[in-house]
Amino acid sequence: MKPMITAKKMLAASSLLSLIVLSACSGGSGNSSVADSGNNAAAAAVSSNTEEVTVSLSVMTADRFLQLAEQKFEEQHPNIDIEIKEYEAAPSAEGNNKMMMTKMPDPQTTEKYASSIGAELMSGKASDIIVMNGLPAAKYADKNLLADLGEMMKNDASFPMGHYYTDIFEAMKYNGVLYTVPAKVELNLWLGDKSVIDGSNVDDNAWSWADFKNAAQTWLKDDNGDGQSDRYPLGKIEPVQLMTLMLNSSFSNFVDTAGKRASFDSQEFTGMLELAKSFYDEQIIYTDGADNANVVIQPKAKTMGYMDMYMMPKMSSFEESAAYYNLPSENEQRGTQFTSSMPLAINSKSEHTEEAWEFVKFLLSDEMQSANELNGIAVNKNGAKAQEENLKNLGQNQGNGGQGGGKKLMLNINGKTADMEPATDADIALIEEVLNRPKVYAETDPKIAAIVTEETAPFFQGQRSAEETAKIIQNKVGTYLLE
Repeated sequence: MKPMITAKKMLAASSLLSLIVLSACSGGSGNSSVADSGNNAAAAAVSSNTEEVTVSLSVMTADRFLQLAEQKFEEQHPNIDIEIKEYEAAPSAEGNNKMMMTKMPDPQTTEKYASSIGAELMSGKASDIIVMNGLPAAKYADKNLLADLGEMMKNDASFPMGHYYTDIFEAMKYNGVLYTVPAKVELNLWLGDKSVIDGSNVDDNAWSWADFKNAAQTWLKDDNGDGQSDRYPLGKIEPVQLMTLMLNSSFSNFVDTAGKRASFDSQEFTGMLELAKSFYDEQIIYTDGADNANVVIQPKAKTMGYMDMYMMPKMSSFEESAAYYNLPSENEQRGTQFTSSMPLAINSKSEHTEEAWEFVKFLLSDEMQSANELNGIAVNKNGAKAQEENLKNLGQNQGNGGQGGGKKLMLNINGKTADMEPATDADIALIEEVLNRPKVYAETDPKIAAIVTEETAPFFQGQRSAEETAKIIQNKVGTYLLE
């Protein structure tokens, strides 16, 4: 594994759609009008300590949001140095106006990162703060290696709990304890054609994967009678992606992390495998050679940020009929599923717990949650409102020194072009409605997810039965849980 890199003064890549906000809105540090009451008082209390302290933070790859927070926090806390330990540097963008798509982390690098962090935690040498993306937080929590962030919030009078979407915090708890808190989240939503979907009387707040299939069968259409569908319920999605979505929606049904038990050899799981395969066999999912525009639901399930939420409907083939829908779920909990690319944990053995909490709290503050660099969905309500205001100002400061009159900003995806027009009140109202829905953490364990996707590949290729596949997964996951 490459040695860790301190991420000072390094520019990270961010997703294209979300980064457009940086060029489309004024400034690069968010809405300066957003007040951050309480945070300054707490900062002053910690800053009154003149002792030099270094707070370390481990992360797979640092992004611009994390680097900006480091810079601003150190300005406000001159006695605290934030040391970002990065395990894989992001590629740098060339030129002032070029932006790069974030690449998916290499699975081998992720596994090495997890192994390294696990070894550091067990030896007592881990960083003060750890970004838990790709790491088995529940296993670390069971070994008492992570601090209780919920208690820190509760005991900190300067932490404004009313500023946050607390359903997200509740959903992140493990055995009733908040060990990780997300600095930002991504929403698991499908974009669909409501003119078709709403006619099926489906309830996306309660539908299962079987319910989805039943509805999808009514959406199939073969106009020319050639036996090949002319309209597909779901756009192209690979089996590995489909199994990830289905597992995330039912993880707790098959894995008891605390009890170190798995139940993949159950009829429920083999039934899920057969159901997933039937989506391909019965043309529920788009196949190569068909018209990709003739789908009822676009398969992209992760809404990365506010620009995504605003522009995806406008760039779709659904146009005025576009609407967001919750993914099917086998979970008893109902609501929009979410994930986080930046779940934060504090090392329970840290010698600088107070300072580490101050930095975590700063990442959650109104100031940082309203920053254009967030590149995700804010967990802070004031930050969300600031992000929405950015959408209302799209393209207003382009050209002519930021005074308007420049070229109109355009977005082109897959050959489809759209003007970057300012969001209307109606657009914002739709976004706000979605923001109040996240209540279900798409829980998973990266190692278990890797085992499931790897071992189900032969099943989808017709080389192995559902029962054989389930037995292999059960044995491998069972062994892993006992490690």
